[in-house]
Amino acid sequence: MNAGYEDVATVIAAHLREWEPSPPFVELAIFESADAHCIAGILARFCEQNLGSRIARGLFHQSSIGSVTGIVLDDGRSVVIKAHQPERSRQFLAEVVHLQSYLADLNLFATKVFAGPLPIGRGYAIVEPFTDVGSKADAHLPQIRSALAKGLHAIVRACGSLVASTSLEASLLESPGVTLWPAPHSKLFGFSANAKEAEWIDEVAKRARAQMMPAGNRVIGHGDWRAEHVRFKGNTPVIAFDWDSLCCELEPALIGTTAHGFCADWSQGDNRQAPSRDEARAFIEDYERARGKVFSAEERRSCGACFAYASAYTARCGHAAGRDEREMPGTFQHLVWNSRDDLFEV
Repeated sequence: MNAGYEDVATVIAAHLREWEPSPPFVELAIFESADAHCIAGILARFCEQNLGSRIARGLFHQSSIGSVTGIVLDDGRSVVIKAHQPERSRQFLAEVVHLQSYLADLNLFATKVFAGPLPIGRGYAIVEPFTDVGSKADAHLPQIRSALAKGLHAIVRACGSLVASTSLEASLLESPGVTLWPAPHSKLFGFSANAKEAEWIDEVAKRARAQMMPAGNRVIGHGDWRAEHVRFKGNTPVIAFDWDSLCCELEPALIGTTAHGFCADWSQGDNRQAPSRDEARAFIEDYERARGKVFSAEERRSCGACFAYASAYTARCGHAAGRDEREMPGTFQHLVWNSRDDLFEV
């Protein structure tokens, strides 16, 4: 292995230390190893076999639902390799690539895809060019909130003709067959732990589930459309990431769920992650203006129920991680605890 491999291993090791004392569940699921040199070796072979170049140096490594590594290749290209856990099927990822490429051709926030989905470890990877344009913005600012709502509607509008043929399914929170909670998106969050103390969150979720009646038309949208994943020039969004969050679901469900999370940037520990109820309502109204038509009463009820449910889910994740944040403004536990009687009115 060359010096570039060693550099990537150093970058990966630095990120893995951030997981301590918890195991790096994502890397273990994909690469079957928590050893940075082993993971770097798999990435090095992947680059040589599929991209025709050796690694020159590493840029970054992050993991959440997938494992994302920025790499500079010997041939001068800078790429991002997003490796997915085994439950992400090749069929699903191929559809993501198809839709992402379609949006990229329209210059609508999406990056081009170099390659993929290609086998890596126990999963599949998608390779994109490393893109470093724009900057993050504070979605609590009305102009940024409005731009995010308009941007999401632009994606929904552009993909309208593809809804009938897509194989995409609903997002995690709207998946069929769920009684109360889906399987959490990360093994970090075990909902069975301290469940008794979380009953106040579960009660909100039960009420929300009872009110999540189907309403509106199915649309294709970005299911994790939030400040952390979008870059701005001024007040204008110019590029977005995390396209494996694409989903196909009822429009009010998509917008209600997005209204809960559009402010969030989990990479910033001191960020006010949760919106206020007024901010969530304003986001929905911004989306309606972009849409050119307000939601019906039935659609708005569905929006409210999905907002409440998504807020409760994120609060439950915080609780499962052992945090009590009911007295901390800007957290989802604070939002749910203080607004649980009128959380549905957005």
